[in-house]
Amino acid sequence: MPNRTTADEEFDADLAGMLAAPHAVPLGLKPDVPWFDFDLVIELGLGYLKRGESTAAEAVATAALASRSAKVQAAGQLVTALLQLSRGRYRRAWAATGKAAKFSDPDVAAEVAFVRGLILEGRGNNRDASHQYGVVAQSGRYRSVGRAALAFGEMLARESGSWDPDAYEVLGAAVDSGFPEAAGPALLAQATLVDRGPDRDMAEFLYREATGASIPRTAAQAAFHLGDILRERGDLAGAREQFRAASRSSDPEFSAKGALNLGVMLMEAGQAAEAIELFDLAAASSHEPAAARGHCHLGLLAIDAGDPRTAEHHLRIALRCKDPQVQAAARTGLDHLRNGGR
Repeated sequence: MPNRTTADEEFDADLAGMLAAPHAVPLGLKPDVPWFDFDLVIELGLGYLKRGESTAAEAVATAALASRSAKVQAAGQLVTALLQLSRGRYRRAWAATGKAAKFSDPDVAAEVAFVRGLILEGRGNNRDASHQYGVVAQSGRYRSVGRAALAFGEMLARESGSWDPDAYEVLGAAVDSGFPEAAGPALLAQATLVDRGPDRDMAEFLYREATGASIPRTAAQAAFHLGDILRERGDLAGAREQFRAASRSSDPEFSAKGALNLGVMLMEAGQAAEAIELFDLAAASSHEPAAARGHCHLGLLAIDAGDPRTAEHHLRIALRCKDPQVQAAARTGLDHLRNGGR
């Protein structure tokens, strides 16, 4: 594993600040300022995409492609490839990596291999993807090594579908890289692997570590799963704390899921007013399955409160959900209203 330097740590600290401002940083990017180099283009492009900020990633790619530096242009092509991959356009993504590969440089070669690994994996060719990730592992670029170990470990975990010591070990290499963008998600992936087996103590520890991840979705997902473990163990205060942390994240899915779980816990504790606030939060989410559950809970609570108009409004929205459990609960509530509350 390549050793990190002070410069690496300073870069990572600066990167974290830039990734936290996806709507401001890309506007100030200039193609030919010295600090807008190959590494920054790659990390900003990847980082924004991981956070669901495709517009910011596209701005980074556009600025890079306008640079006079051929190496920075290659980085722009790689971010373009990642954007195409995120849209399921595999051929266009591969073509963009080919344009990047025309610039002969070991840094570019490592990142080309990484992106091609992602493309091959996306097309179901895991064997060739593994080879590409192996090429990255030999590159000596510590961020690239951490990133490739994460991608390879997650691929192995998906292949096995159960506890897999090889996947756990490869993910450990991503954690050991010390690169926050790889280490946090790798901890979460390790926790998910361990959670499939009998060692719940280790799963709890790893989830707790992953709640400190720099990627909002990773931290929120870890808090959500940690809350589940704590609730099962009877630590209701700890579970509420983790679900609340997830609910306050910027991730649409796990903020809504955290709000739902916390709302149910408060409802069971007789705190209906506080639960309604959380179900409102879930119902407003762009994550449709969680939003439907939020509407369903709001509808059922409105029935209990003697407010049939509000109840019908929420239950009809919930009924559109494809989840059979949500549909069944919404139908039951609507039937109750049609029968006059009997």
